[in-house]
Amino acid sequence: MPNWCANRLMFSGIKDRYALKTWITGGELSLNRRARKEGIQLFLAGCAGILRPLTEQVYPPYPLLVSSGTAADNRLSTKAYSDWLTAFMAGAELDAETCKKLHQHWLDSDIRHYRWSTLSDPEQAVISRLYQQKSFDWGDSFQPSPVNAWWDSLCNGDDAAPAAEPMDFREVLPGRLDIEVNGFNGGLLTDIPSSYGHYVNLYGCKWPVGYDANICFEGENTLTVDFDTPWSPVSEVVVATLSQLCDGEVEHWFAEQGCDYCGYARYINGETEVYITDELEWDETDPDDEDSFLCVTGPDWIINNVAHFGG
Repeated sequence: MPNWCANRLMFSGIKDRYALKTWITGGELSLNRRARKEGIQLFLAGCAGILRPLTEQVYPPYPLLVSSGTAADNRLSTKAYSDWLTAFMAGAELDAETCKKLHQHWLDSDIRHYRWSTLSDPEQAVISRLYQQKSFDWGDSFQPSPVNAWWDSLCNGDDAAPAAEPMDFREVLPGRLDIEVNGFNGGLLTDIPSSYGHYVNLYGCKWPVGYDANICFEGENTLTVDFDTPWSPVSEVVVATLSQLCDGEVEHWFAEQGCDYCGYARYINGETEVYITDELEWDETDPDDEDSFLCVTGPDWIINNVAHFGG
């Protein structure tokens, strides 16, 4: 398990407090998680030859995806899969509008009607082999479901649409479809980053959500939220973008005592006004008191501005 970095964001001058609170608390339909889930199924359908594009394609990162050739006709499902494949190979960014288009491609492809029991033995074999390789990434669990149950859960679509996680930074800065299919551990698509590497580079932390999010203050046009991130604080570009989306000011305090660092930043309408980092300051323990322990005493600007000091 990682050390946790404590974060506090204070929003001022926000125009849409309801939208901000909805993002913080999560629970609504997650467009990017749905696009990922449906994208994995369409990727497998292509690898197994269940769906084929209108024209010959080449995809060096994973040639099996397009190795079955072209479709025999140009029905709607074929065009839908071809459009999805074009977006996938281009590394489409999963912004809200693109996610809605990708969902329509998934619906029009009719892949949801291909339950496990309807697939041929060769089709099942391809899917089973890939699932065995990527089940921990794709199944989002250390105890993945059997492949037949997992596949049928993908077919359920809107009946099992994923909910947004609290403070999902991928809704602030969109991820990429091919990277999401490649998964947290990567190793499937040649020369395509793992989502782990992509998350750390873009969002500043390996899991791009705010953990234990707690709105600790709320006013008419201001809101303060405490949350944790693994190892390091959420990135500068995420918070700067948040300030732009909120059309206001965002202040960010963060601390992680395991590595003895802390920081403060202020952003206004997408621009960084202040960004400073420092080491935590500690008092001294009493050598004659075996129950004494170190306490953080500074810098002054971090005291009372985070819920805890991480670790």
